[in-house]
Amino acid sequence: MAAWFPTNFEDVCKRNAGRRKLHMRKREARADRILRILLSMDALKRINLRDTTCAGLSPAAQAMKVSLSTASRDHALARRIHRQFGRMFGRSFDPKQDHVVWSWDWSQYGFIAPESKQAGYPKPVGQFPFDTRKQETEECYGEFNQLSWHNEEFLSRINTSELIRLYLWAQRTRERVNRYNLNPK
Repeated sequence: MAAWFPTNFEDVCKRNAGRRKLHMRKREARADRILRILLSMDALKRINLRDTTCAGLSPAAQAMKVSLSTASRDHALARRIHRQFGRMFGRSFDPKQDHVVWSWDWSQYGFIAPESKQAGYPKPVGQFPFDTRKQETEECYGEFNQLSWHNEEFLSRINTSELIRLYLWAQRTRERVNRYNLNPK
């Protein structure tokens, strides 16, 4: 295979533009696969896919028509999306009401959820790197966390008997956890 040597600046620009288009198409195809994985996780109600993918990786790779390593990276990114969404909103990702939105060149993604819309953020919140080689930082979350979406009006609408019931349930749960921690089997 012969090496490519640029002859003029125009050829260099054309090659660079072609490579950028190719990589954008590949990132777009991967984003589509990630969305399909997220939808299948929800449709199958398979929580274990969010933890590990050892058993279902080979059929998923065949269904998506990609290699086993590509399917593994896609599942890892889907698990990372679930974890990041949980850290940001304090609940699991629901594909029916939550959205993952990619930037124009598919290099970053953010989330749109009902909580963020109600808080006055119609655009995606968070800027997470789409490349799994890049690590997320605290700046990716954009100073948002679970408390950013806390609705104070919700607690004021609960009647007294419901508050007492919730308090007693939390107290019983705490006692069970303490008993289990003191007497591990």
